Amino acid sequence: MVKRPKITIVSGEISGDQYAATLASNIKKLNPEIEITGIGGKKLTSTGIRIIAENKLSGAFGFSSVIKNFRSHLKFFNTCLKAIKNECPDLIVFIDNPGFNLSLAKKLVDFRKIYYIPPKIWAHNYQRIFLIRHLFEAVIVIFPFEKQIYEKENVPAYYFGHPVIDLIPGEISNENFFNEIGSNKDAFIIGIFPGSRQEEIKYILPLLVMAASRVKKIYSEATFVVSCADEQLYSDIKTILEQYGEHWYIWKKSPHVLAKNSKISLCASGTMNLEIALCGTPMIVFYRLSGFNYLIAKLIVKLNYVSPVNIICGKKVVEEFIQNVNWQKFQRVFSQLICESGEVRKKQMAQFKNIRQILGQANVSEKIADFIIKRV
Repeated sequence: MVKRPKITIVSGEISGDQYAATLASNIKKLNPEIEITGIGGKKLTSTGIRIIAENKLSGAFGFSSVIKNFRSHLKFFNTCLKAIKNECPDLIVFIDNPGFNLSLAKKLVDFRKIYYIPPKIWAHNYQRIFLIRHLFEAVIVIFPFEKQIYEKENVPAYYFGHPVIDLIPGEISNENFFNEIGSNKDAFIIGIFPGSRQEEIKYILPLLVMAASRVKKIYSEATFVVSCADEQLYSDIKTILEQYGEHWYIWKKSPHVLAKNSKISLCASGTMNLEIALCGTPMIVFYRLSGFNYLIAKLIVKLNYVSPVNIICGKKVVEEFIQNVNWQKFQRVFSQLICESGEVRKKQMAQFKNIRQILGQANVSEKIADFIIKRV
């Protein structure tokens, strides 16, 4: 009997889990004969592949969280290492989550490995590129400028577009949205997107609530709806809203439906910024860490911008408020963006259309799956 080729997919955080799920689904569709096993969360599990280790640590964020959860991380690390060695896959596909994945890859030197969404060595710790060259036979990058950076150091790099393109439906229905949130179709909806990690909810959601309170003073008719990226975050979101005396609707369904039906979005920096941009909704971005994490980040991260929208465009397209907020500036930017005939809004919308072209055409994940299948 001919042995079926086997691929193991290793994903970490919630966004990585989503990309892992899309990748697994496309591999199954293109070649059902390939056996796929995985290390991941709910999204990857939902594809029906065999999960060899479930990742329940995706909420950890920042340097202090890694230290605080060190024992749990170490236990999970050893579980993953043992599971992969027992599986003995023909190819391992690592997705994002560089701290964990690079450590794991170093223990799996005898296995063929590809890194999908490799570390952002252009932002910090460039020296990692030499370790990546040693450990991986190829990297699949998601920003167009990354290909040249990796190839400059003789790392085989491939760019097919950004997989976020495949997450946005061609048409986004607003059916039942307004009924569910208890508003009419003419309501002034402001989408609140606090992130997909517990620590983001802890530090950034209060900032978004404070921003909303200032908006409410000027636009009393505004209705705020909070996106809940994961069921596990619901109680954290609800608790923080109650602490501030807010009783906003918490939207647990597609974030794209919320984005599409919002006049403007207030959001944490992250991949969701790209998704909101692709939905064509104006946004203002916020980012906050604990004091300790922010101090460390300032020392090691060399970036002009934190939002992927600005990083991809190479200039400031969306306003970023990092750590501390100049509230007068925020109110000015908000008023400019909310004006549909205003130049600021028009310029942002024009750049959002450009982002779609930069990120590539549809079926990015299918192209990546096809590439991986051919490498097995």
